[in-house]
Amino acid sequence: MMPRIRFGVMLPMWDYHVYDDVSFDQIATMAREAERLGYDYISVDDHLQRGEGGRVFESLSTLSALAVLTVRVRLLTTVLCSMYRAPALVAKMAAVIDTISGGRLELGIGAGWKEEEARAYGMPWDSPRGRLDRLDEACRVILALWTRDEASLAGRYFTLSNAVCNPRPVQRPHPPLWIGGAGEKRTLRIAARYADGVNFAGPGIGGGPSDPVEYFLHKRRVLLDHCRDVGRDPTEVALSCGVNAMLWGRARDAVEARFRREAAEHSLSEPERRRLAHSLESAVRTPQEAAALVERYVEAGATYVTVGRPTLEGLQMFADEVIPRFRSGPEKAGHGPVGA
Repeated sequence: MMPRIRFGVMLPMWDYHVYDDVSFDQIATMAREAERLGYDYISVDDHLQRGEGGRVFESLSTLSALAVLTVRVRLLTTVLCSMYRAPALVAKMAAVIDTISGGRLELGIGAGWKEEEARAYGMPWDSPRGRLDRLDEACRVILALWTRDEASLAGRYFTLSNAVCNPRPVQRPHPPLWIGGAGEKRTLRIAARYADGVNFAGPGIGGGPSDPVEYFLHKRRVLLDHCRDVGRDPTEVALSCGVNAMLWGRARDAVEARFRREAAEHSLSEPERRRLAHSLESAVRTPQEAAALVERYVEAGATYVTVGRPTLEGLQMFADEVIPRFRSGPEKAGHGPVGA
């Protein structure tokens, strides 16, 4: 029997070099439309600025507003950078969002990669090892605050002293905690210890095979090895994948020209340019191509599928022509968190 597949959409928190307008009205419209069309979740990524300009909406404040404007879809962060906020504050904010939304939050967090925006905001940065050490401690802090009446913890980077998180999250034992990233030695081991779900970075970003599904399978095998090492049942950890629909309703030549223009105008860093190039190369062209990709991902073990960078028309097309292939009979969207 095929596992239940959940479908979601990455909201336009910045222009992704394809949106002409970035406003809260636009974000809210896409969130409500996703809910109307039967998507299971909406997701926000976590950035502060793009190069030297561009409008970017902050993740948790936006998600708190969307918690009020929606009633059914689950609310994901894919994923927060653990360097941008104290983890105790993240736990508190997440608990409040879970309360506001009636228990719909799923919190994703990772070690981060975009040093230049942290520097621009005067935030501390660290080596990859240091960021991963902080991520490990951040998971411990968040879970302690979510699950204990009083939490105390003495770590290298973070401490808690009889800290109380009230209101507690609605979900029990706690909202699903996702880890984002694909580092094979540390990130996926942290995920094996703490995560309810894992969002792998894409090929060309996280290392490994260039084919997206082969890449997914490779990272899944590494995660399974870590789960065995730490005594974790791997079936407890959901896996997500992405389908890039940025070219639906858009001309590739125009999108590519905009990439080049904005990379120059906003002085984007080399890592940012590489990610933009990868996003263009990974874009699917048709619903048939998208469905074939989703089918491969599902066979590889994915149960969350996020549609990235769509127009409203593309969101509708995906809902009409792709999602029904993976749902049977009267199956309804949006009921319950990871593992439900």
